[in-house]
Amino acid sequence: MQDEKKKCRSFYPNFPETIDYASLMAYTERCLLQLDVESGIVLGGFTVKKFLRVMGKIIFILFTVFIACSLLIVAGIWGYHKYQDYKLGKYLKALPEDPTISTDMMVELHGDEKIGDQKMTIREKVDAGLNPYVADTSGNGISDWDAIHTYHTDPKKFSTADDGISDLAKIKEGLDPTKPIDKDSIEKFNIVDENLDAAIHTNDLNAKYYTYMEPYHQSELKEIYQPVREPVQFFNYTGEVELKLPEGVKNKKKLKAFYFDFDKEDFVEIKKQYLKNDAIFATINDSFPVYILDPDTYERIEKYYYFRVSGFQFSRAIAGYDHKVFIFKRAWRDSDQFVEDKYEDEEYGVTELSTGTIGPISAAFLDGVYALLDKVFQPLDETDNNWLARALLDYGTVMGTPDYVKKYSMPWIFDDEFNQEEVYSAKVIDTGFLSNENAFRFGNMLTPLGNGGICAGIVRVIERVFNHEEIEKELSYKPETVKSWLREHLGSKEYKSLSYNLEPHWDSYTFLNDGYLYGYRFTDEDISYIGKETYIDDFVIDPSKIDEPDRTLVKMLETQWIYANEVINYKTKPYDSSNITILDQVEDALANGKTLYASLHKGSGGHAVNIYKMEYDEFDPNLIRLYAYDSNFPYGRLKQEKKRELFMNIYKKKRKTEDGVEEYFQFDYTPFPSQRKNYSYNNVEKDHEIRFFVNDKALQENKKSASALFSPDKQMFLNLGRAIFPFIGSGLFDLEGLGAGARSKH
Repeated sequence: MQDEKKKCRSFYPNFPETIDYASLMAYTERCLLQLDVESGIVLGGFTVKKFLRVMGKIIFILFTVFIACSLLIVAGIWGYHKYQDYKLGKYLKALPEDPTISTDMMVELHGDEKIGDQKMTIREKVDAGLNPYVADTSGNGISDWDAIHTYHTDPKKFSTADDGISDLAKIKEGLDPTKPIDKDSIEKFNIVDENLDAAIHTNDLNAKYYTYMEPYHQSELKEIYQPVREPVQFFNYTGEVELKLPEGVKNKKKLKAFYFDFDKEDFVEIKKQYLKNDAIFATINDSFPVYILDPDTYERIEKYYYFRVSGFQFSRAIAGYDHKVFIFKRAWRDSDQFVEDKYEDEEYGVTELSTGTIGPISAAFLDGVYALLDKVFQPLDETDNNWLARALLDYGTVMGTPDYVKKYSMPWIFDDEFNQEEVYSAKVIDTGFLSNENAFRFGNMLTPLGNGGICAGIVRVIERVFNHEEIEKELSYKPETVKSWLREHLGSKEYKSLSYNLEPHWDSYTFLNDGYLYGYRFTDEDISYIGKETYIDDFVIDPSKIDEPDRTLVKMLETQWIYANEVINYKTKPYDSSNITILDQVEDALANGKTLYASLHKGSGGHAVNIYKMEYDEFDPNLIRLYAYDSNFPYGRLKQEKKRELFMNIYKKKRKTEDGVEEYFQFDYTPFPSQRKNYSYNNVEKDHEIRFFVNDKALQENKKSASALFSPDKQMFLNLGRAIFPFIGSGLFDLEGLGAGARSKH
C-alpha cells in the first residue's frame, strides 16, 4: 500500500497522509492513466520505453524477414525460369539439322547457277564470303558484281570508307566512294512531300537516297485519339522532320508530336520538338508513325473493362432486358456509384448498361477472371460451338474515350455511326490446321539414313494429307542428285533404293482417309514411348529393327524425306526467294485452305516446317506473322513449353538500287527469343533463305497472276478474331442493317 501512495504523491503533491483503501485505489488508477511515456514510470517492473523498443525490434525483425522471404521468392522464381531456359537451350542445341537442306548442298548441286538477274554464280558468291541469296550483300543498293568489278568497293560494307555515308550516295553525288568525307562539309537540303505536308531538312546524304515517307492509316487509333492531321511514317531516317498543321487548327501551342510504338502498342511523346510557322518540328529516331495530338484529348483516353451477358427472350422475361452490359473505368479506387442506361432496339431487343469505376485490386481480379475465361473458351476457338458461346457472353478491355467504349462494346446500338469493319484492320487467313489433329503426335526423328532428322518427310506427309493430296501408296525412289556421301551410305547399307509399300498395312494408317494424323500411335515396344512420354528422342530408329505397322510408316517418312528434298528443293533451280509477290501467293494458298511446305536453308544444315496461318499485324502494315507447325515441337512438346503456336515474322521492305526502288521481304523464325543463338532461321541478321512450296510447286516471282497456281473459285478463310457481337454471326438475330465488326483481341 505504501508503494501506491508514493506513486500517487509523485503526481499529486497534496495527497493526504491518511486515506481509505477504496479512495487510494481510485487515485492509483488516475495516476496510472497519467503516466508519462518518457518518464519511464514502471508498472510491474516493465517500462513503456522498453515496451516500445521491444515492439520496434519485433516489427523490424518481421519486416526484415518479410523482405528476405520476398527476395528469396523472387530469386526462386528467377532461378526457376533461368533453369527452364537452360533446359530449353540444351534441348535446342541437341536438335538435328538436315544437311540436305543447306546452303552447302545448294552450292554442290547448283554452284554454277545464277539466281535471278545476278551476274555472279552461287559458288563465286559463297567463295567470296557473300550472301548468295541476294544481289547486294551490303544492302547499300550496289550489286556485289558492280561493287567488285565496276566501282572497286567492298561488297560487304555499306560504306567502304567507313564514314557512314553509303557508296551509292557518294556515286550518285559524283564522289569517290572509297574516300571518307566530312559530313559537316555537306550543305543542308530539303526532302519535301507536298501530298503529306511533311518535309525533312538535313545534310545527311543517306537520307537523300534511302529515306521515304508514307501515310499511316489505322482507323481505330484515328477514332479514339482524333489526330489533328494525317500521321506519317519516315523510313530509314533519324533526325529532324517537319509536319505542317492544317489551317484552322485551334490551340496550336498545346499540340504535341507522338510516336505510336508498335511494340508497346501505345503512344510515346517525342522528347525534342517545337512549334514554328504553323508546323511542328520533331527529332525522330525510329520508323514508328508520327501523330500530332491534342494533349487534352490524349489525357481523356482511359482503359476500360467491359462484360456482356445475353439471355435474349429468357432474360427479358425474368429481368426485363435481353442484354446486360457492364463498363468499368480503371481508376484509383472502387466506387459504389453506377450510372444506369437503357437502350431499346426493334431488332436486337433491350440492352441495359451499367457504368462505374474500379480500382487496381478489382482490375487485377477482372484480369484474372478474363484469363480464366480465355482458358475456358480456348478449346472452343476452332469449333462451331464458339459462336454460340460468344453469343451468350462477351468480355475484354479497350482503350478509348467514354463514347468510343460504348460504341465498341455495343456496336449494334451505334451501327449507323460506328463502322465496325474498320475498327481492326488486321486480318487472319487460317486454314483451320490443328497440331493435335492434323500432325503426328511424335516429332522429328533420326534414322540410319536421315541422321540429320527427317523433318522434310514429315512435313510433306502432313501437307499432302491436310491438302487432300494423295500420298504415294507405294514408292521406290533412288536418289539421283543428292550428294555422293548419301549414295555411298545407301550402297554400304545394301539399300538399292529407298522404298515402302503401304498396301499390306493400309488399315493401320487411317489418317490417309480421315486426316487424323494425331491418332496414330507407335505400337512397337522399343519406340511406343515416343509421343507419350517423349516427343523427340536422339534414339536412332532403324525401321528394319521394329515391327509393323511402325516399320512401314518410318520407311515411308524416310523415303518421303529424301524425295521431298530432292524433288522439291533440288530439282527446283535457285530463284529470288525474297520477291515480295511470293507473299501474295502464300496468302492465296492459305485462303484456298492449303498448308504450305517451307524449307529453311542455312550453312551446313537446315529445317522444314508447315505453314498454316497468316496474320497481318493490327498496327504495323509491314509486319506479317506466319504460323508454323515445327516437327521439333509437336503438340505435346509445345505444351511443355506452355506455348500454343509458333510463328515467324515476315517484314515487308523497300530498298534503293541503282535502277530504282525494289520491294522484298525478310523473314525471322525465332520461336524462342531468349534462345536466338541456339534456334533461329532468319535473313535479318544471317545469310539464310526460306522457300515456300504448295503440293511440290515452288512459289516464285509472280510474273502473271498470283492466283494462277490455284483454283479460281478460292474461298477466303478470313478469321478476323472474335466477332464484337457474336450472336449476330450465330444467326440469333437478322444481320440486315448491321455491319458485323471484328477484332483480333479480347
